[in-house]
Amino acid sequence: MKKKINLICVSKISPIFKGAQDYYINKLKYFCDISIKEVPQSNKLTEGRKILKNLPKSSFIIVLDESGKMLSSVEFAKKLIEPYKNISFIIGGPEGLENFVKEQANFLLSLSKMTLQHDIARIVLLEQIFRAFNILKNTPYHK
Repeated sequence: MKKKINLICVSKISPIFKGAQDYYINKLKYFCDISIKEVPQSNKLTEGRKILKNLPKSSFIIVLDESGKMLSSVEFAKKLIEPYKNISFIIGGPEGLENFVKEQANFLLSLSKMTLQHDIARIVLLEQIFRAFNILKNTPYHK
């Protein structure tokens, strides 16, 4: 049974980044079942409530946050092989996330010390998930 990866993101991805998103989604289908849920951008409270409604039950929750832990690609890959069948990543919008969303996290992840625009963070995350599966399968992609 393939691992289930869920991305829950605030707002639709900009058309300029849609091709990159589709590229990684198609590549990831070989390794996992992946879905993206987009909640409409509004205020942080409303966004937070909608994010939590979209979280699958019994999911290991990873929230992207500037205060999170930065991992190498290999360390990140090890996170994906932990015994979770269902992993949900949460990416907030331009205003960030309410604390009650962050408190649901099993892990806070930072992609960079720099702040990334949420569409760019989504593409970076998708590439790193793809890279992680390639590391785990020992393919030449990561070399």
